[in-house]
Amino acid sequence: MIFQSIKTTQLTQNTIREILTLKDFHWKFGMKSQTKWYKKFTMPNDFHNIMIINKKVVGYTCLGERTFEIIDSLKNKKRLNYILLTTFILNQKLRNFFYASKMMTFNNKVILKNNKSSFLLCHDDIINFYKFFGWCEIKKSYFKVPDHESKLQGMTYNFEEYIKKKESFFNFYYYS
Repeated sequence: MIFQSIKTTQLTQNTIREILTLKDFHWKFGMKSQTKWYKKFTMPNDFHNIMIINKKVVGYTCLGERTFEIIDSLKNKKRLNYILLTTFILNQKLRNFFYASKMMTFNNKVILKNNKSSFLLCHDDIINFYKFFGWCEIKKSYFKVPDHESKLQGMTYNFEEYIKKKESFFNFYYYS
């Protein structure tokens, strides 16, 4: 099992194809749609964390540097960078805690190595999985994602210094 974190600009066409094929096994929108997602959503400095077994990409997570705003009780705004965790996917045969924990541990290491906070959106049924790896729920009344519609739950990692300010509100941007 090999883990790599590769920037978008350094991905080979073969690796991109393997990532999109892996995504399409789970989210069956077709390769055309997966390619459109890739071109629209990924940015040059995004990290693509991949798990490789037998020279095949079997796990993937996209970590993109994005911006968020902190809005305090006086409506003052401060814009900072964070890492958006999206598209956590494993090969169907490897969807168990052993492989998922290896991938998640690697994701957290990359986030910490880049000295950033992180944010993700997830379904309620996997909140405990992320909590196990040190992620914290953020109440829906404390955040919004202005450029991405979703009713999913927000979670943060390495975000303690900001969450302490109870009177703050956060805008997490997905595309900028």
